[in-house]
Amino acid sequence: MLKPGGWLIITLHGDHYLPHINVAGRAQYQRGELVVLGEEVSGQNNCAAFHPETYVRNVLAKDFEIVDFVPEGALGNPKQDAWLLRPKV
Repeated sequence: MLKPGGWLIITLHGDHYLPHINVAGRAQYQRGELVVLGEEVSGQNNCAAFHPETYVRNVLAKDFEIVDFVPEGALGNPKQDAWLLRPKV
């Protein structure tokens, strides 16, 4: 739920994590598809989702204006891509 006029900040695993994805998952990621590893233990730290930029732009944020995108912009452990979004008017 986002308040009218609200902005959304999300952080996601992006290109930085390509070396951590298996070969099949890497091909999927490079096609711009969401990759989920460890789906059988979803809700735990062993489950991880990797979001290519094209997937975020075309699917996840399709109803939002992308105000800013900073690859590895969320510093620390782990490094994640930072997205600033607001609903399209």
